[in-house]
Amino acid sequence: MNAGNYTLFSVTAGDTYEWTYCSDFGGNQNWDAELTLFDYSTGATLCYQDNSGLSGCTTAPYIQWTATSTGIVKLLTTTSGCGTNTGSPYSKLVWRDTSGVPFGQVLGVDVYSGNGTINWNLVHGAGYTFAYAKATEGIGYTDSQYLNYAVNGVNAGMKMGAYHFARPDLNPSNAGAIAEANSFLSVASPYITTCELPPALDLEGSYLTTSFTSAQLTSWVQNWMNTVQSATGVTPVIYIGASTVSFLNSSLNVYPLWRDELTSSPSAPTTLGVWTTWAINQYSWTGTVPGIAGSVTDLNVFNGSPGTFNSFMGCSTTGMSYNSRNNDALIYPNPTSDNFYVDIPSARGEIRIAVYDLNGLLILSRAISNKTSIDVSTFSNGIYSISLTTGDGTINKKLVVVH
Repeated sequence: MNAGNYTLFSVTAGDTYEWTYCSDFGGNQNWDAELTLFDYSTGATLCYQDNSGLSGCTTAPYIQWTATSTGIVKLLTTTSGCGTNTGSPYSKLVWRDTSGVPFGQVLGVDVYSGNGTINWNLVHGAGYTFAYAKATEGIGYTDSQYLNYAVNGVNAGMKMGAYHFARPDLNPSNAGAIAEANSFLSVASPYITTCELPPALDLEGSYLTTSFTSAQLTSWVQNWMNTVQSATGVTPVIYIGASTVSFLNSSLNVYPLWRDELTSSPSAPTTLGVWTTWAINQYSWTGTVPGIAGSVTDLNVFNGSPGTFNSFMGCSTTGMSYNSRNNDALIYPNPTSDNFYVDIPSARGEIRIAVYDLNGLLILSRAISNKTSIDVSTFSNGIYSISLTTGDGTINKKLVVVH
C-alpha cells in the first residue's frame, strides 16, 4: 500500500473487524502510517487511528470496529498528517473479521465427549487456533470422541493436543502414575507430534491436598510426566487449579503451566504458585463457540504471540513451507485402514507426494495424478505427515492409519 490509497471492505452487522500495519500481526510499516475508516455510502468518518500503543507496534495504526450495519466500508491509508506518497517503499496492511478476538491473541478450547459432535471448521473459522481433547482417564478409560476430535480438528486447521484426566485417588502409588501414563500413551501417542500441542496432565480435585502430602503428589506427577516425555520426546503440560498450584514442589515448574483461573476474558492468571510464568489460562467454563453445541465450552488463551505459540509446539522455522492452498488438497478417508485418495483438482504441473512417519523417515515418494489412490495396508498404525508438492508450492497434511 501507498499513502493515499483507499481499500473497500464488505462488512456484516454485529461482526468485529480489525485493520493494522503492525508487524506482529503480519503487516509492515515502512513509514509513519495512519488509518481512517469511512462509511462508503455516506462518506461519514467511522474511525481514525495514528499510533496504536499496542505492545510490539506502538507506532503502527490499529483500528478495531464493530459493524452497525451490513454494507461496504472504505479504508484510507495516509502518512502522518494525512499526507500521501507513491512508489517504494510500500507498507503491508492486514485485516480480518475477528468477531471480538484481538489481533495477536492465540485462543483455544478444551473439549471432551460431553461436547458432542463438533464442527471444527466453524470453530477454526471463529478465530480459535488450538484445542485440547480429553483422551483418557485413570487406567483403561478412553473418551469416546477423542479419535474424532484428534483427526477432524487437525483436518480443519486446528492445532490439537490430548489430555489425560488424572486419578491418583484410584491409583495413588508411583506405579499407578506410570500405569496411567502408559494407558494414556496407548491411546494418544500416535497423535503426539511436533507442531501440535504437547500432551497434558489434568490434575484436579479437592482431595489432592488432603489425601496426599506435597512430596507424595509431586512424586506421582513427576512419574507420569517422566513416562510420557520418555515415550514421546515431548515435554508435557500440567493443568492445575489454584489450590494445588501452590501445593506441589517447585521441582515441577520446569513443565509448562496450564491454569484454570476464571477471568471471564482472555487474560493472565494471577495465582501461579511455585511457577514463575504460565503457558495457557483456561479463563472461562461457559463459552459459546460456533461449531460446538451449548454455552458450556471451556475457553483458553495462550501466553504469547503466534510465533511464540509455534515455538511452544516445537514447530521448526525451517523445512517444509506452508501454502495458502492447503484446503485445495483433499485426503480421504482419514483415518484410513488400507488406502486413501489424494485429490487436488486445481493443481498445476506435476504433483509429487512424500509420506513421512513420526520420526521423519521417508516412507513413500512418487509422482501422482490429480486423483490417486495410495496403498497403506502395510503401514503401521499411527499418524503420518503428507507433503504434496505442486506447481503452486508445498501443501502439508496429516494422515491417521488405523487397521
